[in-house]
Amino acid sequence: MVTIYDVAAASGFSPSTVSKALNSYHGVNKKTIAIIANTAKELGYMPNIAARSLTTKKSWLVGMLFSEELLSGLKHPHFGEIFSSAQIQLGKAGYDVVVLNNSLGREQISYFEHCHYRGVEGVFMAASSPFYQTIQSIIESDLKMVSVEMPYPGRYSVISENYKGAHLAMEHLYALGHRNIAYISGPLDRLSAMERHKSYNDFLAEKNLPFDPNIVVESAGYTALDGYDAALKLLKTGRGRFTAVFADYDGIACAAINCFKANKLGVPDDISVIGFDDLAIAEISNLTTIRQNREKIGCMAADILIAQMQDLPVENNHDIRVPTSLIVRGTCRYYV
Repeated sequence: MVTIYDVAAASGFSPSTVSKALNSYHGVNKKTIAIIANTAKELGYMPNIAARSLTTKKSWLVGMLFSEELLSGLKHPHFGEIFSSAQIQLGKAGYDVVVLNNSLGREQISYFEHCHYRGVEGVFMAASSPFYQTIQSIIESDLKMVSVEMPYPGRYSVISENYKGAHLAMEHLYALGHRNIAYISGPLDRLSAMERHKSYNDFLAEKNLPFDPNIVVESAGYTALDGYDAALKLLKTGRGRFTAVFADYDGIACAAINCFKANKLGVPDDISVIGFDDLAIAEISNLTTIRQNREKIGCMAADILIAQMQDLPVENNHDIRVPTSLIVRGTCRYYV
């Protein structure tokens, strides 16, 4: 096994300098770090995590905290991609990731207790409003953290521009001539759904369009069945009242399209549909949608957490919003 002494001998630097360079200590210039890093790579040096932890008095662990039950975890394609990009970024800085939960063997413990048990230096969190009570102790603690789902006072969060993204969706339908635009929201206890719902209402007011409660439906959840049921309810309460639908999640939008087709309505011939997220299912379904930059959210959130854990300044506001973009495909058409 190659040691730091081998790297020191090959690079011409002292073992202490090599140790500092490989463990991201301050005070080592970039040129020296580059030489040592290249030498270590050439020799096939692999750091001993236990030894590094003893040397640096750091665990080099980040806790990932999310809820699969509330669809804000790895099973959700949106959050899964964010976590993946964040994990890569954290790995580049030398950090490993552990998943936090509220159990240890057969014993129930709090998430905060799990953080201390694992000795994590920071927490990367995707937790929505219904999850708040279980994570409150972490938010109010001195643990370093970043959120990619909810903003918290005095804490860093990196989230899509939900409000502006929904405005983009509505503007696109409006530009195509639609004036009676239905809306299927996600559960309104989620920040994203609340912000997109507000944007929908504000857009109607901005364009002097009447609000029709018969063509606004809240989905019970984010599954395909939830989306189908919401679309079916929309047809029962508002059929004939709308020419286009804005669904605030691609899965709901695709389920709605299936529902409309099952009820002899063509998309986009009879009804135009636009979604939100630009998940893989949107491309497969040729769905016009609003794209969230998940890779940027994950990388930026990871960088902010790394800076906190290394006591470096964070040159961002606490509530950071990442721009969205319109992706035009084949589920919307001009209304004449």
